[in-house]
Amino acid sequence: MIALAVATNATAQPFENGEYATFNSKYRVYLGGFYPDLSSEISVNGDVVTPLPIDVEDRLGVENGKLVAWGGGRWRISRRNSLELELFKLERNGFVDLFPDPVEVGDLIIESGSISTFFDVGVSRLTYGFSLSRSERSDLQLKAGLHIADLSIGLQLMGAVCDVSLGEMPPGCPAGQTPPLESEEVTAPLPHFGVSWAYAFTPSLMTEVRAMGFAIELDNIDGSLYEVSGDLIWQPWENFGVGLGLRFFNANVKATKEDLNGEFDLRYFGPALSVVMNF
Repeated sequence: MIALAVATNATAQPFENGEYATFNSKYRVYLGGFYPDLSSEISVNGDVVTPLPIDVEDRLGVENGKLVAWGGGRWRISRRNSLELELFKLERNGFVDLFPDPVEVGDLIIESGSISTFFDVGVSRLTYGFSLSRSERSDLQLKAGLHIADLSIGLQLMGAVCDVSLGEMPPGCPAGQTPPLESEEVTAPLPHFGVSWAYAFTPSLMTEVRAMGFAIELDNIDGSLYEVSGDLIWQPWENFGVGLGLRFFNANVKATKEDLNGEFDLRYFGPALSVVMNF
């Protein structure tokens, strides 16, 4: 009986007090920068016309790469349960003059002239993790949670503009201008499921890889997302370290709402560097 009690106490010894205490810390917070290579398409349906998607970077001159601040945290609730929060906001602008070909936005056709654009994306992700297999230096988890994608695009068209709903067609569109930065917005809650695996090579060097995705059709929003990421974390100090990783993300949202009738498609891939704090 005494031997059994000793063995039980040894098994129940918290990982947080062992050699890999940093890997098994209760709280982790990370702040850093992310430099994604971006590819985006948008189509805004009109009352009369359903135009082809517009390549936001190539056709509208929006930046295809930009340094983005991002951050998040993890709370290890118990040995097998955890919660994670991650968020970032990306704001981009563009301007093009003298299109080589007409551009269609809803019922409007810009035959010639210029267009000013902003394209903002905000992503918040809350994820619950359950450890299928966990030891002092490894953790295999099932993931489930929710992405909140806030997408917003604003356009100002100047030049020869035809309104198809009024029967106007190129060539020979009348000169015109839309109101400044008339915008379309959509907030898409997209659930996700996935898996992650974390492993500590040494007490101060660890890695984590994650893969998540889902597709859903809900009321007037049809969306899908896929995300794959990996990080290498070096933590030479007990409560402080640095992380280097890669991120890939693809989201597609189709909406038929009063404030937006169209489709967004966003893909990004790039490196991320972060400061990591454990306690």
